[in-house]
Amino acid sequence: MHPIPGYQYTLKVELSDGEIADVVYEKFGVRTVHLENGTFFINGKRFYFRGFGKHEDSDIRGKGLDMPLIIKDFNLIRWIGANSFRTSHYPYADEIMDQADAQGIVVIDESPACTLRSFHHSLLEQHKERMTEMYQRDKNRPSVVMWSLANEPDTALKSADSYFSVLGRDHAQQLLRVVH
Repeated sequence: MHPIPGYQYTLKVELSDGEIADVVYEKFGVRTVHLENGTFFINGKRFYFRGFGKHEDSDIRGKGLDMPLIIKDFNLIRWIGANSFRTSHYPYADEIMDQADAQGIVVIDESPACTLRSFHHSLLEQHKERMTEMYQRDKNRPSVVMWSLANEPDTALKSADSYFSVLGRDHAQQLLRVVH
């Protein structure tokens, strides 16, 4: 990883026709991810996940967006020596993801599929749509290094095997393009 965690470049785009009509600044980061003999690498360096399943709410505001509390959460993440978190049970607000990008905290982006107990074709199609939407939203975030298909599904059910086989196969090629 970059010696400065969360290093971001700033792209400046100007629209002009003789005079500058508009200026837009966009922050971005660059990362590569690969697996080698079961070891995870980010930007060519071995990476060991030290983190947890994070929740987006607080005892003060519930799920209300509160930037000072978000900053406090990220300070606590760094203070305990963590370097990553999994979004617990759904993709998080852009403001939280922006903070992960800025601070170099690695994110496992989790789909909103939680405690699945049935695996019908109609659910599979909806699940694939949600995964595609989540991928499209976060594919260019430097903090996101992988996506979780579901949280605590009932994988003991016989129908779970074919469900996740189809879900994983349909998204594997799309997701692999991101991490290579």
